[in-house]
Amino acid sequence: MRTIFIFASLLAFFALSACSASIEMPEGATPTQDELAFATPTLLLTATPPLTNTPAPPTTAPTSAPISGLTSARVNVRSGPDASTESLGILQTATPVEVIGRDESGGWLAITFPQSPNGIGWVTAQFVELAGNIEQLSILGDSEPEQTVVATSEPEPGQPEPSTSEQKRTARTTSRINVRSGPASSFDAIDILNANTTVTLTGRNQSNTWVQIEFPDGSEERAWIAVAFIEYEGFFIESLPAFDNQGQPVQTPSPGSLDQSTPEARVYQPAVDDMDSADNPAVRLSFSPSGTRRIIYASDLSSPTGDRADWIEFTVVTPQTNQSTIIYFKLECAGNGAITTELRQNGLLVSEFPGLLCGQYSVPFRAQGGVPYLLQLQADGSASEIRYVAYQLHISTTP
Repeated sequence: MRTIFIFASLLAFFALSACSASIEMPEGATPTQDELAFATPTLLLTATPPLTNTPAPPTTAPTSAPISGLTSARVNVRSGPDASTESLGILQTATPVEVIGRDESGGWLAITFPQSPNGIGWVTAQFVELAGNIEQLSILGDSEPEQTVVATSEPEPGQPEPSTSEQKRTARTTSRINVRSGPASSFDAIDILNANTTVTLTGRNQSNTWVQIEFPDGSEERAWIAVAFIEYEGFFIESLPAFDNQGQPVQTPSPGSLDQSTPEARVYQPAVDDMDSADNPAVRLSFSPSGTRRIIYASDLSSPTGDRADWIEFTVVTPQTNQSTIIYFKLECAGNGAITTELRQNGLLVSEFPGLLCGQYSVPFRAQGGVPYLLQLQADGSASEIRYVAYQLHISTTP
């Protein structure tokens, strides 16, 4: 019995020891079942894709619907918005054009021109009457015009660069014009220049309506052409040496001279008589609301001697005979004189004509279509000394 009790006690002891003992795993052994470990997951660092320089889709240049236009004078079509670019052709007065853009300054218009390699030509805006607002047009580039090399040479090392006064100023003729011996249409015509001829400018008259040129170009000889028929840029006509109405240099005091503090009053010369009259007007002009809508005439007058009066004949062309339309006058003057005007039709004074004075703009008058009018401009002869005035007369179908 005692033996049985001892044996049972031993069995209980071993059983209790087995429950509290830890099981050692042999070295290198692996458990048959993985433990479930709880841990804060750590995100692996992944390489961020580098930013690519993929260009944004190209911005489409703003476009606008073409605007119809009509040339108001004979005008050059050029390859770019610059008078020095290649001339692609010439459009006659009252030629319809399709205007598709403009340059940033608004001084040049881009038109469809099939003769151009890219189908686009450029004309000066002042010679095109638009059927819409120029601000509606998109601003275009110069369509990659051919580069023009300016004929200037690099100075040798140690040599001074030429001054502005020594640089030649050039222009191009816009139509076939007379070359005259003096700065007025009354001087003899000595030759003719074709359109798109480059000329070198050497002077101007005091009213800036005529310029003196080298003729032939590159020689010491001089002649005169009208400013209205040339194109130029990069300088002002006023920067050229001044000449009087007879083509003689106008003397100006040199800088630093003793008399510059008390300058003499400007002496005006009589205007050269152009021999026009009521029977033989200086010009005969024609324009219409649907064609050429603006005409400009420039000349000069003086009194009590010189050319005292100019006669200008104009006709407004309307769709129907005797149809009337409103036209507008503008008279710009320079000098020390004044101008009075009269309008005649069939030899009779037109009492409805309001008259014109220097500096007046947009003076309206209802004109009868198809009937010539004769406008007389006369220098004011109320003074005993020379009263000289150079003028520009604008007649237009729009204010």
